[in-house]
Amino acid sequence: MEKRTLQKVGLLCASVALCSAASWWSGNEGGSREARQIAEPPATTAVEEVPVTVCVSGAVKQPGVYQIPKGSRAQQVIELAGGVTEEADMDKVNLAQLCKDGGHIKVPRLSQARLKKKLQKKAETVQRTEDPAASGTGGILVHLNSATEEELEQLPGIGQATARQIVLFRNRRGFRSIEEIMQVPGIGPAKFAKMRDCLTL
Repeated sequence: MEKRTLQKVGLLCASVALCSAASWWSGNEGGSREARQIAEPPATTAVEEVPVTVCVSGAVKQPGVYQIPKGSRAQQVIELAGGVTEEADMDKVNLAQLCKDGGHIKVPRLSQARLKKKLQKKAETVQRTEDPAASGTGGILVHLNSATEEELEQLPGIGQATARQIVLFRNRRGFRSIEEIMQVPGIGPAKFAKMRDCLTL
């Protein structure tokens, strides 16, 4: 009888011990899970940047509708349109303008008179670059004591008004050296240095 009682007491103690261990393990597992949830930061969702759509027209090489990143400027969308043409009036374009979705960038054109003047000036610049004689770096000689006003205007930096002053100076006293041209109003050492090689008496 005592032996059976001892066996029952032993089984009861073992059951209590097992229940306690299970309860402790369950509590620790829950705590670990909770700790992991606190330690792990919530996942962030990436925000996709939506481009803006802008219309470009006027004096550009490829007018049309373009999609550009938000925050772009007028200069960037004009570059996408191939850049401006020669007739573009850039004085009326704000290249720093912020582009808005559904916006319109219009590049105005020069008037016919201003376009003609611009093209003529460009052609003269190209000619001076390609032709040494036209640039005053060589190939021409201007005789100070006999040149006409038109011939004097070929000198670098000499316009119609200054050419007339040279002729008036010559008519009063003549040139005895090319350096005397610096006594003409509007001609100083810097301008003389550019035309020295083109002058002769």
